[in-house]
Amino acid sequence: MRGQTALGIEISNDRINLALLGKSADGVVLLKVASGPVPDGAIKNGNIEDPAILAGAVKALKARHKIRAAQVAVSLLAKSVLMQIIDMPERVPGNIGQFVQNQVKQCVALSGKEIALDFCGVAPAGRGGGKRLFVAAADVANVAGLAKACSQFRLNVELVEPPLIAYARALYDKRIAGKFDCNVMMMIVQDDCLALCVFRKQSLDFVRTMDIGVENARPGEISGRLADQINAVIQYYDVEVADSDEKWEVTVVTDGMQLLTDARESLIAKVTRADVHLRTPENAAQDTSIGGDIATGVSAVAIGLALKLLGQDQSNLRINLVPPESAEVKSFKKHAVITANVMAALLLLMILAGGVLGLITKKVNGNIERIKQTKSSQDTLALLKEEELADKQIIRLSEALERMNNITASRRDLLWRDLLNDIKKATPKNVRIIDLFSKGNSAMSLKGLATSYEAVHLFVRMLNKSEYIDSASLVETEKSNEYGGLARYVINCSLLQGKGSLADAD
Repeated sequence: MRGQTALGIEISNDRINLALLGKSADGVVLLKVASGPVPDGAIKNGNIEDPAILAGAVKALKARHKIRAAQVAVSLLAKSVLMQIIDMPERVPGNIGQFVQNQVKQCVALSGKEIALDFCGVAPAGRGGGKRLFVAAADVANVAGLAKACSQFRLNVELVEPPLIAYARALYDKRIAGKFDCNVMMMIVQDDCLALCVFRKQSLDFVRTMDIGVENARPGEISGRLADQINAVIQYYDVEVADSDEKWEVTVVTDGMQLLTDARESLIAKVTRADVHLRTPENAAQDTSIGGDIATGVSAVAIGLALKLLGQDQSNLRINLVPPESAEVKSFKKHAVITANVMAALLLLMILAGGVLGLITKKVNGNIERIKQTKSSQDTLALLKEEELADKQIIRLSEALERMNNITASRRDLLWRDLLNDIKKATPKNVRIIDLFSKGNSAMSLKGLATSYEAVHLFVRMLNKSEYIDSASLVETEKSNEYGGLARYVINCSLLQGKGSLADAD
């Protein structure tokens, strides 16, 4: 079922919404939906206070509605995510990842916190040839805590991203695709936070998040504030962006507040340059293009999350806030399962080979007996040749089984193979090994390059978790101009000694 179904989980301040999508001959269809309240104590002031309680509620909701999926994507609370577009300078000081991290650290909301971030390139959309990056960042405690708690409840979280991006993906086919002469603005008001983005010529071109103060505002005031933000963005494009006289289409999704019945008419009256569409969480999914029964109350954000895992992402916004450590642990577990399956398969083959050999031997002996009984009058030499041929066949099969047993019983190169597999699993995506050599089977040295010092330290920590390495220590690290500002490193490893060690296997 992996790759054929995916589960999107939208988490807001007071609701948990699930949407299970599946691939069919007619495309992607909606299979199941579920919704439930956020339990007390799980979320406080827009942050995840107790990830375990939250993950337990998600698991209970899945079990109650009999939802099964190998792939799970989760949206963070809108209030806890920072999103922005960064214009890159012509010459980036150091590597791009470090440059982006330094820019994000200047944000007051994330000041003094450990940051989980990801970024991807976006098209200039007529602004010239400058490179631009879309960046999303959040407190790593929110992301890592949620991923860890979900893992304990056997929820394999592969994607964590802001709800605005998931919503834009869900509506891309109907609201964004093919609109080259129209700027498309999408706005979500959720958990007292406003998040909006603008797609120009089908590409993300503008993004903004802010606290709009919904809790203490009257419905008429909320409509006015939304209209002010929409008009401010349109005026920005009129002044700052060349050839920006395109039409505007605006979709507003409101959550957790009571608008006046004439809210749409009020927005239209105040926003004269745009075609305004007002949606609620109960009917926002009507703008998606997936098949199946789209009933009232289906979460468009949850649909967009699941679409990403199924490979249905025309927006091409490659953002994933899952920490690298969680991805490495997940990869390690996957390889461990694969190794166990391979060993089980080898054992099964040995059992089958032994059984087949026994059946062949029994059959050959039976043939010999029948030949002796029914052809006793034949020439003795012919019988001896038949018996000799059967003996040779038995010997060949026995030798083949013995070779198989010797191969599986041998440990001379198995430990080195396992050590190298451990090193491969421990190597982060942004680290490369360019030199590896052993010193007398008791020590080993690794040399290579990494995009940042943080990646090097993560590599050292992962090596120290190997059951074949006694200790791993960073001997040298420095930025290398020869390799375009990458961090060059040298790591020494002390290999475990004793019975079954690498030294014994040499």
